[in-house]
Amino acid sequence: MKKHLYLIFVATALFSLAQISGDARNDAKDKTAPLKGKVYREDKDHPVADAVIVLLDEKKSDKKDNSVEAKTDAQGDFVFEKVAEGKYTVSIRTWHHSQEDVPCQLLIAKTKDKDSSLIVMRDKDKFVEQVFIKGFSVKAGKGVVKDFDIACKGLFGG
Repeated sequence: MKKHLYLIFVATALFSLAQISGDARNDAKDKTAPLKGKVYREDKDHPVADAVIVLLDEKKSDKKDNSVEAKTDAQGDFVFEKVAEGKYTVSIRTWHHSQEDVPCQLLIAKTKDKDSSLIVMRDKDKFVEQVFIKGFSVKAGKGVVKDFDIACKGLFGG
């Protein structure tokens, strides 16, 4: 009887250890990272509220689209809880009631970020300021903090 109880105890311990080990392997396979930051114009005293930020998966990793979307709060802050490791094009979109309200008065421009483009277009009764930033990398395991200054700059140094 004691030998039987001992074998049950050992089997239970081994099963628990296997589960813990399996959970650790699953955590190691979790190739994601949290991402947070702020969207602003010129300096952080000018946050951009209600901007939609989409991370567009450039590679469609593992034959699936890892694109994710968030929205800035009143202070321009955004949070992505889990972003899959990979390369993304960052899309930031803001809406304005009239063309005069659009901070960028250029139809085509760029931002301070490398490989960025900014366009202003009309969508029904609103004006849309659309920023794209190519080649944004996310590495798994450690949190990323990235702020985006979407103040426009002329394409040719202006």
